[in-house]
Amino acid sequence: MVRDQGRALSHRFLRGYGRESVGDVSTYLKWAQNSLYYGQIPHDTEWQYPPLLAPILVFPEWLSHTFGIHYLTGFTAMTFLADCVITAMLLWTATRRDTWSGPWYWILGVPLLGPIVYGRYDVFPALCVVVALALLGKGLPIIMADGSKGRQLNNRRWVAGILIGFGAAIKIWPGLAIFGMPRSKRGWQAIATVAASIIGTIATLSFFFTGTLSFIGNQGGRGIEIESIWGIPYVLGKRLHLDHVITNRVVYGSYQIVPDGHGLISALVSLTYYVALLSLAGGFVLMAYWWWRKAWRPAVMADATFVATLIMIVTSRVISPQYLIWLLAVAGFCLLYKDTTQRRSAVLVLICMPLTQYEFPFAFQSLLHAHILVTLVVCLRDLLLVLAAYFGFRDLWVSTVEGPFVPPRLRALISRGGASADKAATEPAAAVVAEPALEAEPEPAEPEVAKVRASPSSGAEVEADGVDAEPVRKW
Repeated sequence: MVRDQGRALSHRFLRGYGRESVGDVSTYLKWAQNSLYYGQIPHDTEWQYPPLLAPILVFPEWLSHTFGIHYLTGFTAMTFLADCVITAMLLWTATRRDTWSGPWYWILGVPLLGPIVYGRYDVFPALCVVVALALLGKGLPIIMADGSKGRQLNNRRWVAGILIGFGAAIKIWPGLAIFGMPRSKRGWQAIATVAASIIGTIATLSFFFTGTLSFIGNQGGRGIEIESIWGIPYVLGKRLHLDHVITNRVVYGSYQIVPDGHGLISALVSLTYYVALLSLAGGFVLMAYWWWRKAWRPAVMADATFVATLIMIVTSRVISPQYLIWLLAVAGFCLLYKDTTQRRSAVLVLICMPLTQYEFPFAFQSLLHAHILVTLVVCLRDLLLVLAAYFGFRDLWVSTVEGPFVPPRLRALISRGGASADKAATEPAAAVVAEPALEAEPEPAEPEVAKVRASPSSGAEVEADGVDAEPVRKW
């Protein structure tokens, strides 16, 4: 009797563990059989992906036609192989650096996140980023102005840029790796390679598939998804008997917050939508401001990619469980640098893994009906992601930027502009008395072209052979 009950419980557990997590594979199969195999991007609002995903989804269908392999088997084998390559790259890098926390982070994180790693395609863009970071390595050693050693990007930056572009052509987020590049000639070359790779890939695929840019409109049409930072308060509000909120309706391929009517809740959901968009734009502006002021070192490549991805996830109006695969892969590579700044953020993200697995696939149906336990679990998961993003950016800033957030000279310039405007508005023109001209401070002499133009204290990247170094911002 006990054995029969245990067997039934195990069967129910394994069936629930695997069934929902491969739900998207059935959608991939439908797209591959009906459209992609014939060179057409699906006319489906659920298709919200850049076009390089198309040949990836077609390949298991080709295996099915050629060798009789079931589509699910072929797709799962591909994701498992990608997992193995990521593990191998982390282990290979760890042996060269004698630090092992990165591989163990990935190896532990995959089962904590669950079978969704093998039931979604997000492991493929993560693979592109990990391989690119591994190729860039620790950089090439150079001699700084004071005789100390510095680092610069190596010659494999071209291949790494192409791989990052491939990843962005599968899923947009790998393009955030450009925030980790230095502001030097080599850094700009890597960024240009990423852009050329993305444009070239999409242009090439346009010869083989129709509608390659349809994902832009479909992605823009998405609303506030229930698992996101912006959506979970509405789910909690529904649990607390907030009226006129629907959480179990699929719109553009995800369960979104849908107002029931045109009253206050509808206006509030619309306002939340635009606040989320502004927050996403503000997050990218913040990262761009940091990039403009940072001092570069090799660990910044992985750290900045991780922080930018965190900021994009927490400010986005959509969070899906597979997004944690992105963070898991990049955080694992961050930990391969002994001077990484992202250890506590990586720990917070790792705690999010089992919480996410509980939410999906185990308790997702309960979340759709706003049951209190799973709603609180998702609230906790989202809060941990917000904290990880905050600490990640703060630690990255402190380790790479000298001085206050707003530099004194910029603050003085802003204050001087405001004071001049106030003075011009309050004083009549006739009452203005010319002040005697003050003696201007002598400008510091510019260094010669042949000399290194980055001070040792700035931590900036310096390049050899007369190539311009990453400039120091003079505020």
